[in-house]
Amino acid sequence: MLTDIHPKLPMRDKTATKEFYLNQLGFEEFGSADFDGYLMVQKDNIQIH
Repeated sequence: MLTDIHPKLPMRDKTATKEFYLNQLGFEEFGSADFDGYLMVQKDNIQIH
């Protein structure tokens, strides 16, 4: 049985994507590394990379 998922979705603008997921959808930033072109967010048991 699957209990969680960690999809990796493409993005064009990291700043706009981060703002949308954090402020509009209620996700939190996950991890402390700040890679160019890569963002990790989580909400409850869901992570999106």
